[in-house]
Amino acid sequence: MDYILNLNNYYRQHSIKYRAAKVMLSLVILLLGGLIYVIFRDKSLLMFDWFNTIGISNEVDGLRILFQGEGIYGWVKYSLPDGLWIFSYLFIVDAIWDKERNVVSMIFLWGLPIAAVLSECLQHFDLLPGVFDLMDLASYMLAITLFLIIKLLK
Repeated sequence: MDYILNLNNYYRQHSIKYRAAKVMLSLVILLLGGLIYVIFRDKSLLMFDWFNTIGISNEVDGLRILFQGEGIYGWVKYSLPDGLWIFSYLFIVDAIWDKERNVVSMIFLWGLPIAAVLSECLQHFDLLPGVFDLMDLASYMLAITLFLIIKLLK
């Protein structure tokens, strides 16, 4: 009986550490996507007004100056953050729901990625306002594919 209790305790501790690692990975990926926006995107975006309101404009400008001369590909600047955010979302929701698989958990897990892909496709057919971007769609699909591969390899 003690062996079974110890084994259950081991699996519970392992599961908590594994879930915590997924949450940490998710947050790092989310931060990376956010940094790409902050460092390389145009200052006309609403977030720069927020930075000014909360008093961190000087710090943000300093960070942007550090990378000012760095040329990056357009897809890194405009599409990669979207893929990183979808990937981050999938990992954190998977960590939250862990091994629980039911209709609600599947809606939470797949709702946002499907909405992102669907919105891009609807923009292509002018059924949703916005500009269709094949690279955005590719970033979404790459994020989803990488998540599924990691889940299969686990």
